Amino acid sequence: MVRNSEVSLRTGLAPVSDRITRGRNAIFGHVARLPDNTPAHQAMLCQVELSVGRTPDPSWKRSPGRPHTKWTDQLRRDNNNVHTAILWRQAIGRVTRERRYGPSRLCVNDDDDDDQYTDYLPLQNF
Repeated sequence: MVRNSEVSLRTGLAPVSDRITRGRNAIFGHVARLPDNTPAHQAMLCQVELSVGRTPDPSWKRSPGRPHTKWTDQLRRDNNNVHTAILWRQAIGRVTRERRYGPSRLCVNDDDDDDQYTDYLPLQNF
């Protein structure tokens, strides 16, 4: 069995886990920037609002038992436990930054020294 780290050393390529993390961040960003009436955008926004304590309806309650692991939980772990509301804010703000500075990517802890794109913009509904 060959370890991922050994393959990375021999080939000079980034680890597969980094590629998967970048893919998750990209998908999250795409969903965040979809039009507001898109079901995927509405579902993800509902999840982000739940993560900050806003319920969709005052009578809403979680089902009993241990909560299922959510995709946004993994996204949060990938980004050093940065809250999903902050990631959402960055993804929505990316449209404005791209118009100003050109393409960027949603990444909280990159080591490229181009941190001008990781500023925290005010969140519209939070």
